[in-house]
Amino acid sequence: MSWQSYVDEHLMCDIEGQNQRLTAAAIIGHDGSVWAKSEKFPALKGTEITDIMKDFDSPGHLAPTGLHLGGVKYMVIQGEPGAVIRGKKGAGGITIKKTAQALIFGIYDEPVTPGQCNLVVERLGDYLADQGLQNTLPLSNSTTRNQGKFRKKKKKMSWQAYVDDHLLCDVDGNHLTSAAIIGHDGTVWAQSSNFPQLKTEEISGIMNDFSEPGSLAPTGLFLGGTKYMVIQGEAGAVIRGKKGTGGVTVKKTNQALIIGIYDEPMAPGQCNMVVERLGDYLIEQGL
Repeated sequence: MSWQSYVDEHLMCDIEGQNQRLTAAAIIGHDGSVWAKSEKFPALKGTEITDIMKDFDSPGHLAPTGLHLGGVKYMVIQGEPGAVIRGKKGAGGITIKKTAQALIFGIYDEPVTPGQCNLVVERLGDYLADQGLQNTLPLSNSTTRNQGKFRKKKKKMSWQAYVDDHLLCDVDGNHLTSAAIIGHDGTVWAQSSNFPQLKTEEISGIMNDFSEPGSLAPTGLFLGGTKYMVIQGEAGAVIRGKKGTGGVTVKKTNQALIIGIYDEPMAPGQCNMVVERLGDYLIEQGL
């Protein structure tokens, strides 16, 4: 696939089926060479790329001056030292993911949320890392350490470890309420201690919705007897549900269902990111 295709089909994709897209995106080499970009991505100026690279090498470098891109200044907010830089400007912002050879840029504005931008940019960055463009810098915070192990993993890993280390990982100080990996036949491969006991008809209903998208809409999605209102997902791939201040994301792989349940203060986008990232990885492994 060409670099331009990665920008057009992945970074500028319809996010979560809601007809929302990044404002602009690009893949740029560490030396500032533009590998691919969207039409509206700004022309880079002066030392902007140099300063961004310095912040990856020495986290906090940009904090006093802000992050500049195409002459526009963004206030630097919490990222992942050495791996992700995030910036904010008014109702919009920017996410930059570093791989060993490139920088993945995503610029957004309302109604796209920061979490949606993070999801799109970091998911592509993680995928490119899996293909050999892996970040070689040390990983410092708990989430980044988990991601590093996730990307490098070649040896066999227990299903319970996938739940404990990845689905229940720290996401900006928040965690899923519960999570599980369940076979298409309803067999529990691994689960967190408080994951609800599922009924046979609940798994059947979920599998039916993947085969016939929309089948759960009239009745709702049930997990352990709890009803979730079905909201916009990705037909045949992801089912999402909402209940009060919380909800659920179910990602289908070739052999399993990855299920994450959340409540405030975790955001829906954070739950989607955690569940779908693991699901995408397992699909790449043929699972």
